[in-house]
Amino acid sequence: MRFLDFIVLCLCCLIWGGNFVLSKWMLTDLGLPPFFFACARFAVVSLLMSPFLFPLPKKFGFLCMAALCVGALHLALLYTGLKTAPASSGSIVGQTLIPFATILSVIFLKEHIGLKRGLGILGALVGVIVLIYQPGDFALDVGLIYVMMAFLMLAIGSVLIKGVGEVSPWQYLAWMGVLAVIVLGVASALFETDQIALAKKANWKMGVGIFYTAILASLFAHGQYFRLLKTYDVTLIVPLTMMTPFWGVILGVLMRGEPFGTQFIVGAVLISVSVYVIARRGKIATEVVYE
Repeated sequence: MRFLDFIVLCLCCLIWGGNFVLSKWMLTDLGLPPFFFACARFAVVSLLMSPFLFPLPKKFGFLCMAALCVGALHLALLYTGLKTAPASSGSIVGQTLIPFATILSVIFLKEHIGLKRGLGILGALVGVIVLIYQPGDFALDVGLIYVMMAFLMLAIGSVLIKGVGEVSPWQYLAWMGVLAVIVLGVASALFETDQIALAKKANWKMGVGIFYTAILASLFAHGQYFRLLKTYDVTLIVPLTMMTPFWGVILGVLMRGEPFGTQFIVGAVLISVSVYVIARRGKIATEVVYE
């Protein structure tokens, strides 16, 4: 993997880690309805990317399926699950993205993992669990099923991106935004109340949240994620996103005063070493053609 691309992916994971901390503040501390907030985020994305909607690409169906899975369906299921599931349990279940994406890419994309990358993925998974696991906090909850389904959608979308053909990241983001606004807007109308009143109460703080999630988390991070998935194997890029909880915990320590100790250090070291092993085994992928 090219060093510059690795740095870009590190920055994406840092932004997503910050997005977790910010979302916790927006949805828990400010009490914003999750579907409404996500819909507002993607409304900004679709507005800014609207010049790139047309002309439609040849594989428009694949583009829509990928955008729906990575955007609206992933977030709708995730937010539904996190209504009841404990945050730490949800973070652990979220790591099912790695085996889901690995299995799908091996079956449908014919990618090969190799022993060293496989050991790197396993090491990173162990590191993430060590980093975020809290004894006694993991409880069976129906919300965890929704969380697992959310990351299955993300894995499916990540694999579908390989087959969208000649599509720019900007057009991908444009259609992700449009489709997400429709799906999340309907979900908000059906399942949430007092959206406008809560938005007015949040005042300028909601604007800060929308700017961060729309401009940084969506336009930059998701745009680069799309580009990297088009460039490299899914079994390389997706495991490297395990840096996201790593950065999320670091930012939680720095910004929210969350505890820092031996568990954090051991988990961080395991993730760092494993990420190095995974990244140095990466190669540029070829375009996938779905029949």
